[in-house]
Amino acid sequence: MPQRTQSALSVTIAPLGVPGEAMAWASSAGLRGVQLSVTGGGLRPRDLGPSARRDLRAMLTRLELTPSGIDALVPASHFIDPATAERAVDAVQGACELAADLGRVPVTVQLPAAGDETTAARRDAAVALVAAAADRVGVTLADLGGGAMAPWPPVGIAVDPVAVLGDGGDPSAAVARAGARLTGVRVVDLLRSGMRGPVGVSGESRLDVLAYRVAVGVAGYRGLPVVDCRQWNDPRAGVLGSVAAWQQA
Repeated sequence: MPQRTQSALSVTIAPLGVPGEAMAWASSAGLRGVQLSVTGGGLRPRDLGPSARRDLRAMLTRLELTPSGIDALVPASHFIDPATAERAVDAVQGACELAADLGRVPVTVQLPAAGDETTAARRDAAVALVAAAADRVGVTLADLGGGAMAPWPPVGIAVDPVAVLGDGGDPSAAVARAGARLTGVRVVDLLRSGMRGPVGVSGESRLDVLAYRVAVGVAGYRGLPVVDCRQWNDPRAGVLGSVAAWQQA
């Protein structure tokens, strides 16, 4: 059987449909990896017993896919709201345990930024709990919030170009600043319409794909950059376009 041609990219499967169908599509599209999500249907850790986890690993192997990581994207505010903090921490803890079962892949989170004195203690307590959960099972957290005031290891930094561009920054420079803490790279653009979207869209793109890809390479990032198709109007078409733009850069 001829070996399947793969691109060295992963993709968020939550926007692509039910997990099995989404993973099959990612495989057929030539993606090397998939980014799982514990906040979408079908892959919540509490619903996955030992047998289901074995089945998930077997499916990934059969489809020749690498799990690039797990998204546990609980809203940052939930970690500091007393009404939701326990559930938020539990969600990350469950994601860490699943990540350990899949080969100790990184878990992507959105931790709260340092706030005022009234929320600082709750924020610090939540960060300490999720960091301890990751450390206990030997996985790394990749914080889309920049990893401010969080212990390294296990809390690294994930770069999302949309967030960086939205703040007037340069995603390539953000990758360089992360240095050894770079544990997640997202391939996504902030379109001129203000929406999240594919990279390399003529007349709409704001991300310098070539500079960004070079920065990721110079940083020595060893993971799979993730085509992050959350909130895209046409995720599958956008993923294919983004893969092409990345490969051509």
